[in-house]
Amino acid sequence: MAFAISGLLAMGFASCTDGNDWSVDSAFDRLFSVSDDKISVTAEDVLAHVTFNASKDAEYYIIEVSTDSLHDGIAMGGANAIVFGAQDKSITKSPADITGLAGDTKYFLRIKSMADGRNESKWSYYNDGQSFKTKAEQIFYPVSDADRFEDYIHLTWNAAMDVTNITVSVGDTEVQNIVLDADAKSKGEINVTGLTPSTTYTFVIYNGTAKRGTLTVSTTAAMPSGEYKVQLPASIAALDQATIDDVVAKAQATLGKSNVSVTIGIPAGLTLDACGLNEEGEATGLYIPDGVSITFFGLSGGNAPVLNFKKSFDLKGSHNYIRFENISFTDGGCQYFINQSAAVTISEDLSFKQCRFDSFDRSFIRTQGSVDIVVANLVIDDCVMTNMSSGNGYSVIYFGTAKTKIGSLTLTNSTFDTTQRSFVEASKAPITNGITITNCTFYNNVVDGRYLIDANGQATDITVKNTILGKSKAETARGIRTKGSQTFDNCLRAADCVYSANDISLEADEKTSADIFVDPDNHDFTLKITKLIGDPRWYPED
Repeated sequence: MAFAISGLLAMGFASCTDGNDWSVDSAFDRLFSVSDDKISVTAEDVLAHVTFNASKDAEYYIIEVSTDSLHDGIAMGGANAIVFGAQDKSITKSPADITGLAGDTKYFLRIKSMADGRNESKWSYYNDGQSFKTKAEQIFYPVSDADRFEDYIHLTWNAAMDVTNITVSVGDTEVQNIVLDADAKSKGEINVTGLTPSTTYTFVIYNGTAKRGTLTVSTTAAMPSGEYKVQLPASIAALDQATIDDVVAKAQATLGKSNVSVTIGIPAGLTLDACGLNEEGEATGLYIPDGVSITFFGLSGGNAPVLNFKKSFDLKGSHNYIRFENISFTDGGCQYFINQSAAVTISEDLSFKQCRFDSFDRSFIRTQGSVDIVVANLVIDDCVMTNMSSGNGYSVIYFGTAKTKIGSLTLTNSTFDTTQRSFVEASKAPITNGITITNCTFYNNVVDGRYLIDANGQATDITVKNTILGKSKAETARGIRTKGSQTFDNCLRAADCVYSANDISLEADEKTSADIFVDPDNHDFTLKITKLIGDPRWYPED
């Protein structure tokens, strides 16, 4: 009977031992070790949360991390190690946070149990001796438009952090390694110069070999070419005819000829009234002196400048080109941005790039009268036009005379949102090389009885590619009429894009505009669909 009782007691003892939450050390005079398989690590950028099981009779714990491998043959506190809890005995329970780590770095980790007057436990190792990795640290502050320029980027970071250098790369190629001086470190900022316009750079800030932040930023476009370039002062009060005439006169004097090409840079963030003045002090339309080609360019460093046109812009005279880039336009009483009745010849292009037009009462461009109005190419690229022809006066683009001679109309990478009449009306004369629309987004265009494109009686070819036609403004809107060809290639027509007459050859999809766009009624055309189509500015971020 005694044997049976002792056997049962032995079984009971074994059962209690198996239920313990710690490993039994073969050297019974040692503290129990933390269980290896119960050590877990959640890594952040410069710290890690370490969770482990309590060890019997332990008063505190030592945690060691190292960028070198750890094993029992390695003494504690190596050259690349950090030891926590040994001196201050601060780690008394799980979980424990360990700090002062380097971002984007692999670490090995081990733990031992400690108690005063007791032999320490053996080391327990995270993940069977394998490493964990911290997340990439980010001490850079975001780069705003005001920090981006054509040949340099202004970088800022948390000046309380230790740093040594910044590398600059294009793709996988390092192009600069900037050793930071005491001034840059104390201020937490630097201008990285010697960059190329319209180029994407990756900046990495280090403390020794440890990465402390990464940014990928693009420089802005270069100020467009021209024989004579000038940047208007930030103190300028208006864009008036006297300013344009003065710039042109200086260009002509400098270059020694009358037919010159000029680029005028307009400082970012300005809102300027744009008009001339007659002798009575009344607003008149701006114009470019005959024989002069010009680019108006919104400079980098903030929001695009806004030109508030009091009177329509006049194209009169002969020019190789007239161009606008990175500028916002508003109707300050002009109703039409261009309302052309004087003779004009533009031999290369009238173009708009990265521009925005908002709430013009009548047309973006209207031609009228009995004079020759000749434009080789009208180009709208990377633009947004919102609430145009708001007064239902004329079409957004209205070529109104038989003597209007347009070589081509090209619309690319742009959004045309809400119009109160037809979008294009060109029924008086053909557009010689046709209308080409590529990667554009249309929404809420064309009212009752009007047309998306009206080239009635003209042999104007129309080609539409990679474009979304969203909701028409009225169910009695009309599509396209022309004697030329109509081609739709890889386009999407929403179910609520309805044309009651002159329907187009593109079949409607089952998806409505609300299914395609995030919030079209509030001018957000970010795509909800997976297909990347339409104006690229609305493609969702990865």
